Amino acid sequence: MLELEANEAAGYNIEEEEENNINEQEEPQVSWHVTFREQRQLIIELWDVCYVSIIHRTQFYLLFSGDPADQIYMEVELRRLTWLQKHLAELGNASPAHFGDESTISLSSRFFLSLLLLPSLLEQAFPLISLSSK
Repeated sequence: MLELEANEAAGYNIEEEEENNINEQEEPQVSWHVTFREQRQLIIELWDVCYVSIIHRTQFYLLFSGDPADQIYMEVELRRLTWLQKHLAELGNASPAHFGDESTISLSSRFFLSLLLLPSLLEQAFPLISLSSK
């Protein structure tokens, strides 16, 4: 009872808040499937802008199919991508993976490099096993 009186003295009116809640509930809410399609399209566009890897795109696209439980993951991905887009814009759109950039290591080059480094990494990890014939 004291809390109610304190709220009334502070200018807090429960009846006005209930009316506002009713008005908010009367506004038509957009269907989740419509929101999902719009968010998914925006995410796809942001993936291109932010140079997101094809592996992440594929996993994300296959994992989330429009279930209402996916809403939080869609919102997190949108926030992450919008932050990344702003960050890249602040840096002057500097990206590690521009197409046609000569400094970018191609996939085949990475594979070849990993084959060259594999024996030395294995020898460091397992010093008792010798991979080279001496």
